[in-house]
Amino acid sequence: MITFLAVIHILACFGLVTLVLLQDSKGGGVFTSQASSNSVLGAGGGASLAQTMTKVIAGLFATTCIALSIYSARSEKSVIDTTATNIPQIPAQTAPGTPVPPVTSQAAETPAATTTQPAAAGQTPPATTK
Repeated sequence: MITFLAVIHILACFGLVTLVLLQDSKGGGVFTSQASSNSVLGAGGGASLAQTMTKVIAGLFATTCIALSIYSARSEKSVIDTTATNIPQIPAQTAPGTPVPPVTSQAAETPAATTTQPAAAGQTPPATTK
């Protein structure tokens, strides 16, 4: 329903712009009561066809504005909620040119508590057992 109303709204918008641009700029606006030679009911009265159509399409435009705002207010999902779930999680990046070490099963099995101290000068490092 919102898509249908949005299409009608856009068509009304283009129609309203077109009709306003087609009207005579010399006092032939929508809210004037002056008689002109291009009026629908003759030289003495009535509004021109362009004025009448402008009023009708402006009413349609206002109605679709109100209807779209009511339908969008009733929607229970937010734009932020729908886009937040579609964003992939990107891992933290290292400095440019720094290679990332691959994760192997051996590195995953090595406990973090078995770190060794560097050997002092003249000594050999202790042997590690697996």
